[in-house]
Amino acid sequence: MHRLTREHASTISAVQRGLADMAVDLHFESDPTMDERYGPGGRRIWRTEALARLGHLAASVACDRPTYFTGHIVWAAAALRARGVSEADIQAHVLTLAQCLAAELPAHVAAHLVPFFHAATSALAEPPDHEHGLIERTGEDSTLSRLFLLNLLQRDHAAAAALAFKALNDGSSLLSVYERIVSPALGEIGRMWQMQEASIADEHFCSAAVRVIIAQLRAATNARGADGRRALCCAVEGDLHDSGVRMFADLLEVEGWTVEFLGPDVPATEVVMSIADVASDANRAFDLVAVGASTVLSVRAAMDLADAMQACPETRRVPLLIGGGVFSANDGLAESIGATAAAGNLSEAVAVAARLVPARGASTPR
Repeated sequence: MHRLTREHASTISAVQRGLADMAVDLHFESDPTMDERYGPGGRRIWRTEALARLGHLAASVACDRPTYFTGHIVWAAAALRARGVSEADIQAHVLTLAQCLAAELPAHVAAHLVPFFHAATSALAEPPDHEHGLIERTGEDSTLSRLFLLNLLQRDHAAAAALAFKALNDGSSLLSVYERIVSPALGEIGRMWQMQEASIADEHFCSAAVRVIIAQLRAATNARGADGRRALCCAVEGDLHDSGVRMFADLLEVEGWTVEFLGPDVPATEVVMSIADVASDANRAFDLVAVGASTVLSVRAAMDLADAMQACPETRRVPLLIGGGVFSANDGLAESIGATAAAGNLSEAVAVAARLVPARGASTPR
């Protein structure tokens, strides 16, 4: 279904470095004050920004979702504002990109991009919304997650872990702890980094600490007896964010699945090979492949995986479940790229997995 749009995306990707250089040159030539205001490293900074816009544009074009590009532009504009960049510079940045794409790409590709930039520039023209971060929220449901995050930001790994364990020991399920405490905190540290409310060191510390806490929470949670269902879980190629799919793998294990977790950044060929190698063994064959695709930039890798699984006789009948912030259960993107289903959060993912592969009777507890 996406053959033509993926060709358009590939056309953009093939020349995006040259397009980024041209867009930055045009931006600086159209405003002689840019060199003075941004200094010797200004062009390098704006080239990095241009490459990021073009990468997200190509990913959005590949799956034909202008709203994804609009979302990225709004996100990027908020980040640039937080760094003191003026509205005029932000708008000129997007405008010069559009002008270079229109001038340099084949006419049929450039024409396809018009609605993408129209939606993005329209969104930029709207007054920016103030996004309330997790720490600003006052709802009771977010209290534990706020405290969890604050402990992490204060470099108090032990206190954060103790809070999560107390919730678990007080009767919350592992799903509830992951979804109500851990996941919102992970999302917030990313937002804080974007808005320069947290440093790269903060983000790295929190992410590393959360990975350890997740492992500890899983080790402390009893699993149902293995019921014969087997799943392979990983993040798609190029996606280094695997905490979400790691938590999902844990939840499957608690429900009685046997899970092979491959971690982040797994090429499609390796996923297919892993499935095909055991397809003929009834005791080891996978009943489900679940992958994380955390951002728009992961969509093309998810598409590649769906294609690779469809092309292999041993894998084409294995359900492919895609989860992550980009995908939701209702927008139809997963099905349109050849996957079986999508899930926008952990609860959805667990429910979808159970629907796709019902339990077959448990054995002894593990």
